[in-house]
Parts: sequence; C-alpha cells; structure tokens
Amino acid sequence: MRTKYIQRVTQELIQKYNYQPPIPVEDLVNKLGLEIREISTELDIDAKLDANNYRITVNNLQKNPFRRRFSIAHELGHFVLKHHIKPWEFEDPETGKPFIEPEADEFAGSLLLPQHLLTEQVKKGVPLNDIQKMFQVSKQALWVRLEIYRLTKLLRV
Repeated sequence: MRTKYIQRVTQELIQKYNYQPPIPVEDLVNKLGLEIREISTELDIDAKLDANNYRITVNNLQKNPFRRRFSIAHELGHFVLKHHIKPWEFEDPETGKPFIEPEADEFAGSLLLPQHLLTEQVKKGVPLNDIQKMFQVSKQALWVRLEIYRLTKLLRV
C-alpha cells in the first residue's frame, strides 16, 4: 500500500484549498469536479463511486454523520488514487490481493484527520472528545489515526 504517497496527496489537497478541521469533504468533492447524488436504499451500501459520471452516490438512510463523511472521503479516495482506471494494478504482488479498499480507507483517514493538524491538537493536550468533535469523525476513526501516527504515547491520561 502507498501510505506515504496517500498522506502526501491528502496534505496537498488540504493545503491547496486552505482547509481547517473539520475538513469539508463535500466541498472538496465538488472542487474536484464530482457531484454527490443522494439515494434511499435498504441495500447495505453507504456510498459508491461512479467515476464515469463523476459522481459519488450516497445512501441518505445512513444517519450517522461521521460515517457519511468517512464514506464520501473513502469513495473520493478511489477517484483521486485512480483505482477506477486500472484496478488490477493495485494488487499486492506477493499475495495477489487487491489493496484498493485499504488505500481508500487510508485516504479517508488521512484527509479527515491530517497528521499535522491532529498532532497539533494532541500536543496541546486537547481532550479526545473535543478532538473528535473538532474533526467530526467517529471515535474509532480517531483512534486508528492516533495509532497510525504514533500519537497514543503523547496522550495524557
């Protein structure tokens, strides 16, 4: 997986549009030339990229706003990382398993919780509940990023 590359891409997007938390993911979708289409379906789907029509379809029955933001960022990751062009190129050469889903998750996490902005808040000693509200993410997404960025050792208990 191209973790450092993905983190660099999200950092560049955040800097280009001068975003601060919470990162306005729907605004970024629009700035990158895509539209968001709302649907209501009982199917087990939160969001889906339709790259040919420059659209991210979002299930509006998903009522969790944090999950919605992550799902949109995840699908945007597929688009930005060009997973839709040659998906077979995104396979682990040793296992043959695709890594487009982990890459899209990395993109979403890195976009919604950028390392430099999250590190700044942790170093200031901001409580995790306040950080979660500031970035508008789930506790799980926050904790995953804290571990990936190796910030858990800086947390005040």
